[in-house]
Amino acid sequence: MPRARFVRLCCVLLAAWLGVVACDAKPTPPNVVLITVDTLRADYLGSYGFPLDTSPRIDALAAGGVLFERAVAAASTTSPSHASILTSRHTREHSVGFYSGFTVLDGLPTLPELFKDAGYTTAAFVGNINLQKRLGFDRGFDHYDDDLPDAERNRPLQYERIAERTHERLQAWLDEPRDGPFFLWVHYQDPHGPYDAPEGNAGRFSVPKAPGETALPVLANNYGEGGIPKYQALHGLSHPHEYKSRYADEVFYADEYVGRLIDAVDHHASGRDAVILLTADHGEYMGEDNVWFVHTAVSTPQLAHVPLILRAPGLSAERRSDPVGHVDVLPTLLELAGLTPPADARGLALGPFLRDGEPLPPRLVYTDAGDELSAYRTGSFVRVLDLKEAWMKPQPPLEPSWGAYWWKQDGTWEMIADDELEDRRILSDHREIQEYFRAATPMIQSLPADAAQLERLRALGYVE
Repeated sequence: MPRARFVRLCCVLLAAWLGVVACDAKPTPPNVVLITVDTLRADYLGSYGFPLDTSPRIDALAAGGVLFERAVAAASTTSPSHASILTSRHTREHSVGFYSGFTVLDGLPTLPELFKDAGYTTAAFVGNINLQKRLGFDRGFDHYDDDLPDAERNRPLQYERIAERTHERLQAWLDEPRDGPFFLWVHYQDPHGPYDAPEGNAGRFSVPKAPGETALPVLANNYGEGGIPKYQALHGLSHPHEYKSRYADEVFYADEYVGRLIDAVDHHASGRDAVILLTADHGEYMGEDNVWFVHTAVSTPQLAHVPLILRAPGLSAERRSDPVGHVDVLPTLLELAGLTPPADARGLALGPFLRDGEPLPPRLVYTDAGDELSAYRTGSFVRVLDLKEAWMKPQPPLEPSWGAYWWKQDGTWEMIADDELEDRRILSDHREIQEYFRAATPMIQSLPADAAQLERLRALGYVE
């Protein structure tokens, strides 16, 4: 064989061999970051239609990723929603249940445990008393930072950690040298009330006064019915638009640190790609049903509608109207990291549908507040009341009341008239909803041994 031909043949064979090696080589696992922002209504973000520039960094994340217009929280309070995020189970299917602050997450594999089993380093930084280690949220984390050094403005027994302090801790962790990929969960407490943004942020925004708006009284309690909750009261402020403006200030403050986190991850020394998912645990009343500036045990959109924004390698930027929920977080992040989600996850791995440009299959996504729940589809939901007794053993007879509602694109909702229901899929959902709410997993209660923590929970209304 002539030498030149032999050299060409060798080059072809070498190229083919290198191609096989490249195909067999496993892709470099990405870093994975889960961001949860406390008490963040989707409709206070520019990317979800808010007219003021409250969220430039979150909006930039949305512009480069996938924004889900119809994302709903698993519950209307902190602990249950985060338990659903970390387990891919609806509220009645995990041991936290509808309580927030003194039930324990146990008995189910969690997202950090699954990442740790796959060789990931895992870390979390949280700012809310209802996410502390004593409640089981630290399972699977190599590092869990729940130090809460800040007392609330109006509740000295309520401790938290504002975004700046949380970011200082997580940035120090990110700066530490380590091998392999990491899974990082960061929970920012802001814009949880009181709406008291740090210096330099307060007074930034002015939400217009609504027609006919009048001053609200400061209540002696924290329920928000017909007035300003005691813990939210800010000196000299009494009108709804003033508190909405201060809430917008808090959103902007949280947005700054979301942006700093994204920058730190994108420029991390590991050089790895990053999967980033941002959502909120629940929303906040802004006057719906004449309830102001609280989050309580209801399941309608003012508390259920949250942002869910996903940026990952291989996903094109788009907006999706499919209903999604907290239960989708676990399978989605695992699949995007090249891992196999548990077969019994209640949520969907969203990546394959996004990559193929396919709609999600029809399904119900639940927001469950204990005494009531709402089952969401695109553009509509069923609300069921009088349900808390499902957790009692033996279970008394349930006599729930049902209502069906349109959920409009502008975020408002209205009851569906009886004559509109006849040909609607919503009627056939009743049996599935009944099966869900009648099969409530027992909650595991655990009051803190620390007397000071117990007193803080009592001050919050979580313990009688």
